[in-house]
Amino acid sequence: MRSFRTRSTPAVAAAVGLAVLTSATAVYAVGLQPDGTHLRAQWTTGGQAWLELEDRNVEPSICFIWDHPAPQDGDSFSSRILTRTGTEVVDLGTADQWVDGAGEGCEIPRDDRYRDVFANPGNYVVEFEVVENQGTAPTAPVRSGPLQPATT
Repeated sequence: MRSFRTRSTPAVAAAVGLAVLTSATAVYAVGLQPDGTHLRAQWTTGGQAWLELEDRNVEPSICFIWDHPAPQDGDSFSSRILTRTGTEVVDLGTADQWVDGAGEGCEIPRDDRYRDVFANPGNYVVEFEVVENQGTAPTAPVRSGPLQPATT
């Protein structure tokens, strides 16, 4: 029986090695690219607020995570971005449920007013309000301090 053996030449090995290195470098570089613009704030009554503008989609979306001790699991809540004086700029809609101490959601803004929020975050705050109560004592809407860029 005849056996086939291939011999590897230094040129072929170098070409394969370069291709692997190039592919690995490209994957690594993509992994380091930011995945959006991130903002954060402290709620005035405890907890954290995080916003992310994901603007690489066909339609930009704003995603959020609210971490606060007051709402109970199952509470539904509405959220919005306001100027520091309380004028609504972006309605973030009504999210489904508060789970494990946090609520989250994403919303596609109706107009371009969100752009200034991410360009000048210190001029804005976020607010949420429990709209479907699963045991949470009635509370006023919860506001954050001014938004600021988050370090990722």
